[in-house]
Amino acid sequence: MSSSAETTPLVAVVMAGGAGTRFWPLSRCCRPKQLLPFAGGRSLLAAAVERLSPLVPASRTLVVTSSLLVDAVRDDLAGLPAENVLAEPAGRDTAACVGWVAWRLARTSPGAVMVVVPADHVIPDGATLRAALAAAAATAVERGGLVTLGLRVTRPETGFGYLELGDGVGAAAGHEVYAVRRFVEKPERARAEAFLAAGNFRWNSGMFAWTVAAIEGAIRAHLPALAAGLDAMMAAADDVGEAEALARFYPQLPRVSVDFGVMEKASPVWAVAVDFEWSDVGSWLGLAELLPASPAGVTMGDVVALGSERCVLVSDGPLVAALGVQDLVVVATRDAVLVVPKDQVQRVKELVARLREEGRDELL
Repeated sequence: MSSSAETTPLVAVVMAGGAGTRFWPLSRCCRPKQLLPFAGGRSLLAAAVERLSPLVPASRTLVVTSSLLVDAVRDDLAGLPAENVLAEPAGRDTAACVGWVAWRLARTSPGAVMVVVPADHVIPDGATLRAALAAAAATAVERGGLVTLGLRVTRPETGFGYLELGDGVGAAAGHEVYAVRRFVEKPERARAEAFLAAGNFRWNSGMFAWTVAAIEGAIRAHLPALAAGLDAMMAAADDVGEAEALARFYPQLPRVSVDFGVMEKASPVWAVAVDFEWSDVGSWLGLAELLPASPAGVTMGDVVALGSERCVLVSDGPLVAALGVQDLVVVATRDAVLVVPKDQVQRVKELVARLREEGRDELL
C-alpha cells in the first residue's frame, strides 16, 4: 500500500440482510442463513466479522441487516458496538444498502474507503482475505473507480457471475490488478466451459472496495432515482431523526443489486486477482464444501443412513433415517421436512414463495 492508502481510514461494511430462502426450512425469517452455525459452530456472520479484524477494528465495522434481525445480530456479535448494527426497515437489495452507508459516511468520514463483504461466505484463510482487501483498498485510493475481488475460476460453474479481465495495470500489495472489460451473469454450462478455457475470466466474488466519493458518484451517475431517494432521506433525518426518515423513505428506494445497477455500468472498474479457498454456500449442496463427507454424502445432526449415497441429510431435531436413497437433499426441522433431488435445490425458493402465497407465515 502506498503511504496515502495507509493513512486512509478503512470502514468495513458487512451486508447481512439476506433472507436465505434457499436454506429453508432450517433458514427462517428470524434466523436466516447468515445466523446459522455453518462455520465451525459459529454463525457465518460472526465468522465474517472476525475475518475482518485486525484489518478493520470493530469500531469501524458496520453490519447492515433487517430491522427484524437487529437484536439477533447484536447478540451474535457481542464484541461489536450496538450502534454499528444498522437496521433496514425493508429489504431493497445491495445498492440501497451500500448507498445508505456511503451517504452516512459522506457526513462523518468523507475520506474513508469502504470494503464491502457479504455476511454468508466461508473463507478459511482470513489472513489471505485481509491481504486481498487491503490491496483492493489501495487500488481504490490510487486509481479511483470501483474495485472488486476476482476469484480464480477452477471449474465451469453456472451458479456464479463472471468478470472478463482486460489489460493488467500493475500490482497492489503483491496482487495483480486488471481493468474489468465486462461483467457476465450466470452462464450456461457451455459458456462457462469457454470462460474456463479462455483464462481471462474470474468469478465475481461480491466483495468490493471504493472510496465514499467514488461510490456516491457512481450511484448518482447510474442510479439517479436511488441517489435522489437517499438525498431526501438524509435531509429528512436532520429534521425528524434517522429512524423516522428511514421508515418513511427507505422502503421507497429502488430495489436493485449493486452489481447490476452500478458495477456493470461504471467506469473504471478494477479487479484484484485473488486465489483462495472460498464458498458462497449458495444452496444445500454448498454444505459439501464445509462438512466432512460420510458414506451417505454430507450429514449434519441426528442422521442414520444405510445404503444411501451422494445425499445431503440434515436434522435440526428429529431423526433423519435414510435407506437406499441417492442424490437427495433431506432437511428435517421440528415443523417441516424438505425432500428434493440434488439437481433441483435451486428451486427451494419456489417452495418458500408458494408457502408465502398460501399464508403459511408460521413456516417462514
